Amino acid sequence: MGLLPTVVAVLLAAGLAGCGRQKTPLLPSPAASPTPAPATVPQPTATPESTATPVPLLPDLVVSSARIELETGGACDYRSTALGTRLTVRNLGAGDAGRFYVEANGAQELVAAGLAAGGELSLWLPGYGQADVTEATVDGTGLVPESDEANNTFSEMVPIPTLPAPCTATALSPGIFTATPAPSSLPAPTETPAPTATHTPKPPGVTVREGQTTIATYPYSAFTLAAWSEAFQISYPVLDRGAYEASGRAPTNVTYRTVTVENEYLRLTFLPEVGGRLYEVVYKPTGHRETYRNPVLKPSPWGPMEQGWWLAAGGIEWCLPVEEHGYEWGVPWTLEARPEGSGAVVTLRDTTATGRVRASIEVGLEAGVGYFTIRPRLENPTGAPVAVKYWTNAMLAPGGKNAPSADLRFVLPDVVTEVTVHSRGDEWLPGPGQRMAWPAVEGKDLSRLGNWNRWLGFFEDPAVGEFAAVYDVAYDEGMVRVFPAGTAQGAKAFAFGWGDPIAASNWTDDGSSYVELHGGPASTFDDSVTLPAGGHLAWTEVWYPVAGLGGLRQANATAALNLQAGGGQAQIGVAVTRRWKGDVVLLLDGQEIWRAGRTLAPGQPLRESIALGPDVPETGDLTLRLAAPGGGVDAEYRASMRLR
Repeated sequence: MGLLPTVVAVLLAAGLAGCGRQKTPLLPSPAASPTPAPATVPQPTATPESTATPVPLLPDLVVSSARIELETGGACDYRSTALGTRLTVRNLGAGDAGRFYVEANGAQELVAAGLAAGGELSLWLPGYGQADVTEATVDGTGLVPESDEANNTFSEMVPIPTLPAPCTATALSPGIFTATPAPSSLPAPTETPAPTATHTPKPPGVTVREGQTTIATYPYSAFTLAAWSEAFQISYPVLDRGAYEASGRAPTNVTYRTVTVENEYLRLTFLPEVGGRLYEVVYKPTGHRETYRNPVLKPSPWGPMEQGWWLAAGGIEWCLPVEEHGYEWGVPWTLEARPEGSGAVVTLRDTTATGRVRASIEVGLEAGVGYFTIRPRLENPTGAPVAVKYWTNAMLAPGGKNAPSADLRFVLPDVVTEVTVHSRGDEWLPGPGQRMAWPAVEGKDLSRLGNWNRWLGFFEDPAVGEFAAVYDVAYDEGMVRVFPAGTAQGAKAFAFGWGDPIAASNWTDDGSSYVELHGGPASTFDDSVTLPAGGHLAWTEVWYPVAGLGGLRQANATAALNLQAGGGQAQIGVAVTRRWKGDVVLLLDGQEIWRAGRTLAPGQPLRESIALGPDVPETGDLTLRLAAPGGGVDAEYRASMRLR
């Protein structure tokens, strides 16, 4: 189905694929009184595994070459400036290869047709290796028996090219609309004139397109029953776990519809069939996916107690009307995409029913910016008030590895000195519902994931400071959430642990992992918000990836800031969400000691080291400020630090 410049609805078939959790495996409650699921809900069509008997002659798959280029290669009529990796894969063996996966830079693609003996194929994957090193793997999941299993990896220095000269653009294909960026009101930079270029590609607008993705999916849909919530007038799927586990539980490949919205900095991909989730957030300046993507859809033992299962599919999901992951993380949502201003808005809806509480989620992306917005709207069309729970859950693995490092940091505003524990695996920490010091407990800095032993989830309770973030210092990349704390009082973090974590086999087959950032209108999972009869509640959040700062201390909708000091030096880092011009200022104990005019853009972080002078005190208050041309302050971070 094409997406046209007018409002277009994509209503997709069913699939089953949740936001917080208790980490003790749960079973479906007998009180749920499941009944058979309606036969009218179609399921995705699975492609069965091949059962052919292996032949004596074996294939040998290798990545023979790689180059970095646009998806359109050297063609002049490109509309996206996102570079990716073009791989050449060969079968050097004497036998034909069945289906296999090719991976590079955190991206994965299924070669469903396989590759004949002596054959060769070319494929393009988004993103590219940093520091000119490209790493790729063919058949990393071991689907193909090969004569040589030791030559499946590729690692080589590959240069990053300049863009080909653009030509006159051709008409857009059906199913894609482009929103042209509005002219900027900011003056051109004057400090450092840009060099004259023979060909300067026009900044692209926002595109929307439909596509498909193939995900290995366990056969859970055949073992689900429909239970009914009288309180919310909603049906939800319960897994007959005993029958499911007795079935053999082998995954098969299933093809799902996707919708992708893209500008020059971000690529957002939605999976409407599996809870309407924002499935992938790709930061094009680094080529990395910031959200977790599970290579399989596999029932985990978590979710609401009465439901007893959940799919850690990845991405960002919408959780209602109960705590944990809600009921609707795996059912199909409708999707509408429309142009708005210089960008596009995607609206996801769980239902249009008038007899129950419902949600619509608007995700907006403008041209020329490095952020996207999420606007949840909870609606009560009934004639009586309803107490409801809602959480947005982001499953994050910034840095392109599809798993966090030990140096991932949970970043909360400095004013947060205590949090409320939701659940924990280490007995020396305060128990569920108790307050816990933040970030250090008994001398251990719990903002760093590598200092955790077992799992931990906690709430700010209530949220203050209006931002929360994760930043993986090892990968120098992270994700920021900016929100109105007066309305969205919920901010929660969770991870599986590090020294003795929950086994990844509970939700995936490849050992990949993630951390979670949650946000909602109530302070904790125990709290609800009441929607009056015919009423609604809505708010808007700003989300954006950030990289290249060396760390993160403060963020708002304009910029993310890092500030460190030591040895008589201050290290500053600034990353903006849209084009910005003004003065970057450093103050010591309230007195300005450094100022520089800068013009900044998304994807181009500022990092500088500033000498504090020979007479700098042992400690002092440092302030990093973005001063607007009119004299206002666009972003600021202040902290007392050791200076030498």
